Amino acid sequence: MADAVKEVATELGRTPAQIGFAWTLRNPAVTAPIIGARTPAQSKDNLGAMEVDFTAAQLARLDEAGTIEPGYPHAMLASDHIRKATAGDLKFETRH
Repeated sequence: MADAVKEVATELGRTPAQIGFAWTLRNPAVTAPIIGARTPAQSKDNLGAMEVDFTAAQLARLDEAGTIEPGYPHAMLASDHIRKATAGDLKFETRH
């Protein structure tokens, strides 16, 4: 992820912090991004994220780099078998 952020920052003439923050601001799942600035200069730099314009290709690269595989147990819980069992789609046959 860090490499993709650095590449896009170089392409746009921005800092990695601006790119990371701008990308986070575009994510509808993030309701309140937090700026971790310690100095006024860092705050000013972070505010530069408001002026970042990504191309579709840059956003796609950042999204791909930021994708995290959920792993266990999420992958198991998302399986068709578990979904059918928990959604009540499981049918039992009567034995004689």
